[in-house]
Amino acid sequence: MIQRRRSGFTLVELLIVLVLLGVVGGGLMRMVANQQRFYQGTYDLMDLRSQLRQAEAVLTTDLRGMSSPGGDLVTMTDSSMDFRFTVGSSIACTTPASSTIIIPPTTTANGNTLTNWLTAPARFDTAYVFDEGANTTSSTDDAWQPYEIVSVTAGSSCNAAYNAQPGYAVLMKTTISPTIVQGAPIRFVRRAYYSLYQSSNDNNWYLGYMCSSCGNTTVSPIAGPFNAYDPTAGSGTSGIRITYFDSTGATTASTGNVSRISIVLRGQTRGALNVSGLKRGVYMDSIRMNVALRNRS
Repeated sequence: MIQRRRSGFTLVELLIVLVLLGVVGGGLMRMVANQQRFYQGTYDLMDLRSQLRQAEAVLTTDLRGMSSPGGDLVTMTDSSMDFRFTVGSSIACTTPASSTIIIPPTTTANGNTLTNWLTAPARFDTAYVFDEGANTTSSTDDAWQPYEIVSVTAGSSCNAAYNAQPGYAVLMKTTISPTIVQGAPIRFVRRAYYSLYQSSNDNNWYLGYMCSSCGNTTVSPIAGPFNAYDPTAGSGTSGIRITYFDSTGATTASTGNVSRISIVLRGQTRGALNVSGLKRGVYMDSIRMNVALRNRS
């Protein structure tokens, strides 16, 4: 009986195959790990820059319409600001009576927009109403009178030109000046507080916001995390540094003289980057914004 030789792999061949598979598999795993590090690093970098841009957009929008001579800037430090920002504008469509001003609706029959706001005014907001004073031929007694808002009620009517939608009755806490007339412009403002603060949840530093009139009694994060606050003057590592300038370009500590506000925000990636073209390690970035206040009179 003739025995036929079975076909198969020798031990040497199997060892060679296993070694090749190990080399190829190791190369693939190394490539996947490098890709993961690249994407994670890119994500961290994009997230840092996104948080910086978000903080810039929020701060510049709220600060531009502020009137420092009018008392909108309440308190200021190198890491925080307490101020009033504009949320809307309108006119008095009738002569104010007692402590109530009637304003037009946001949509009128003739298509004119006389009431415009980012968010409807609410209790504890402030309405600045232009008062021509007793002397209507001179500007010496003109002033913007502040009134604390008690309520804003829809349904009040102005005249036929405004009756596409009901207007609003704005009730103030105090009696309105008798020299405020029909057509007087109104600016609605809200108190806001921005600060770099350390969160008790993760101990990171964030740009926070608080609006007490909106029902917020604690600071909430709106962007970050950023670098920790450093009180040392001239420090180039502090997560935020706010500087206030007057109209001559000199720094000022007087809230009523502020003409320009410079804000620097600094942050770093959450982990070390391993991205082609960048030095390996933690990547830092910053943004500087200079906001010129529009309402200086």
